[in-house]
Amino acid sequence: MKKRIGRLAPAFTMLALAASLSGCAAAAIQGVTRASDNAKIMANEDAAAAGEVEAQMKMGDAHCCTIAGSAGVFNNQKATEWYCKAAQQNEPRAFYELGRIYSGDLVRGINGPAKVGAMLTEQRENKPLALMWFNLAARAGNDDAAEEAADLREDMTAPEILQANLREKNWTAQACEWNAVYPDNQL
Repeated sequence: MKKRIGRLAPAFTMLALAASLSGCAAAAIQGVTRASDNAKIMANEDAAAAGEVEAQMKMGDAHCCTIAGSAGVFNNQKATEWYCKAAQQNEPRAFYELGRIYSGDLVRGINGPAKVGAMLTEQRENKPLALMWFNLAARAGNDDAAEEAADLREDMTAPEILQANLREKNWTAQACEWNAVYPDNQL
């Protein structure tokens, strides 16, 4: 028995070391991502405010689905602010990103700690609004959006799908920014 434990000890030690280093790597990657996002914000803020769609998308990407500030919350307000501005200029990827956000998919990439946090908390979602955005993106040629829309429809009721279709007819008048969609959830 002691021999077996002795042979397993190095394996357990390596496993413990790997687990502890993976946490360090995640923190390092998250720090680099945050620094990159901050650089994107600084480089694109003026152009985005001037109405340049590409800069608005970069601003949305930098704010979206990352950890913002010391409170450690997703900065959905800022992300949707910029994606909505780009969507108003008919940017297909903005339609897709808004669909993704309002379907409850708030974490992208390899942000392990954020993914775990998202799995452990209830994510806000507005399925009719998400479907409206995915449909707009799909009509603009985004294949991923068409697939997301099909998947989302499977989880929706007939009245929710009807609501999405009705919203789509007058999409520019629909609530777009996070605080307008979720007035009770202003972070």
